[in-house]
Amino acid sequence: MYKAGKRPKSKRWRALKWVLLTVVLLACIGWAGQAIRHALKPKTVITQGRAVTTHVSYTTKTKHYNEGDFALDIPDTWQPIPRPAGPYKSFTWQSSDRITDGQVIEIYEDTIPENFSVNRVLIVEGENDHLMINGSISDNCSNYTDQFSSANPLAAPAKWQGVAFLCDQANQERDVIGTSSTDGINTVILKSQSAGASHKFLFTYTDYSVNP
Repeated sequence: MYKAGKRPKSKRWRALKWVLLTVVLLACIGWAGQAIRHALKPKTVITQGRAVTTHVSYTTKTKHYNEGDFALDIPDTWQPIPRPAGPYKSFTWQSSDRITDGQVIEIYEDTIPENFSVNRVLIVEGENDHLMINGSISDNCSNYTDQFSSANPLAAPAKWQGVAFLCDQANQERDVIGTSSTDGINTVILKSQSAGASHKFLFTYTDYSVNP
């Protein structure tokens, strides 16, 4: 139906108007949804707790021992043990406090037990008159030593970090740690800077407690 003086409305414009209205309405709904979601979101702040570090120092709790060819400092709760009769020149200290009772440190000088076997080994190196530690203490050597590689399970040949030592396969539940180096099995050589003399040493640590 046509009327004079009036332009008929375009169907295309009418459809475009509804499309624009729908887009605006959807945008408003989306904005409202985001606003509600943000309002309902808990304001949680995550912070990392401060690390707890325990520092153990024996600076004021050690006793100095001078054994002629070497000297060392040991916690003052450890007591020296008289040297047993035998061919070895050794020095022994045993813990005596309530917490660590049952631990023994023994040092052999020059007369080194050839067949001394251990459960764990610590590789060391002689740096003139100082002892240097290379790496960390090994795992129980029974875990990586072939028990059939030697006719003597009490002293089976083994290696840790490429350095040879003797593994005690027959007593796997013990906790004996010994030192070894490239100077030889159970041996490290230290040199006196003043006298120029050199000496062989073997350091051992044994824990006789129920739960070492």
